[in-house]
Order: sequence, then structure tokens, then C-alpha cells
Amino acid sequence: MKTKFFTGQGDKGQSAFGKKKLPKDNALFDLLGDLDELNSWIGFARVEAKKDMGEILKMVQQDLFVIQAEAAVTGFGYEARGFSKIDAGRTRNIERIIEALDKKLPPIRKFILPGGSELSARLDIARVIARRAERAAVRFNRTKKLSPELLQFLNRLSSLFFALARYANRKKGVKEENPKY
Repeated sequence: MKTKFFTGQGDKGQSAFGKKKLPKDNALFDLLGDLDELNSWIGFARVEAKKDMGEILKMVQQDLFVIQAEAAVTGFGYEARGFSKIDAGRTRNIERIIEALDKKLPPIRKFILPGGSELSARLDIARVIARRAERAAVRFNRTKKLSPELLQFLNRLSSLFFALARYANRKKGVKEENPKY
């Protein structure tokens, strides 16, 4: 086997990063797992996305890897040297994308039912996973401090996916549906 996917020794409920180990029920792994799940859903959405949205989604996937690295280094107590971190510029970039999409969409007057088109439904799932990842980051941040820029970036992601989901339906000519109370 060229790639070693397992040691065959068992991990006794711990994960290692460098020489340090943490129990698998540490809040860090909830955060990393949610970020990994989010990245996978974004990949699933990219399968349906056209060039413009596909490039936006790919950019977010790249940023999520940076976030995961930053969270892992912080969680394991290593000093964060020599790798990129999420900065305020990345969040501003997402905000600009949201603003540009908003100009192409009708104003929201009521809640909108998730779904519509295939791509919109996938983006709606990414939206709720982004919210869960943000909650996991906030919980983790109580014990190990993440950068404010990382937390702000995660906060904007759900808004980005909401705007992209609406835009995906608009491009497909799918009318937004509202819940009936």
C-alpha cells in the first residue's frame, strides 16, 4: 500500500498532531469535523455550479483549509508561524460578493423555503453546516482563543451561501417559495 491510512495499532480515543495528543471528544474536533463536512458539501455544490459560482465556492474551500490549519495549531497549543491565516481582507471579499449578488436579487419580504433547484438545495445545506461550524468555533473559542478574523469569516459564510442559493434559483428561473403559517 502506497498511502498508509491507518497504523493498525488503534488510537485509544486520541488524535495526534506532531508530538501532542488530544482526546477525540475535545471541542477542537467538533470544529474541525464541522469544517470538513462543510468543505465536502461545498465540493458537492461545485459539481452543479457554473464558472462564476464554482470559482467562489473553490475560493471558500481553500479558505476553509486555512481555517482548519489555524484551528488545529491553536487547539494543540503550537505557535502559529509560517503559514497563512484568515485576515479581514478575506471577510471583506466575501462581503463584496454578497453585496454584488444582492444587487441581482429581489428584496426579501418573507422567509424563503430552502431548495428549489439542485444547486440551491446543496448551498442551503452548506449554509446550515456553516452555522454549525460557527457555533463550534464559538464554543472552542471559550477555551482556546481563535483570531477575531477567523470568527468573523465564519460568521459571514452562512450569509454567502444564502445569497448564492437565492442566486442559483434566480439563474435557473426557479421562483422562491415562502412558508405558509
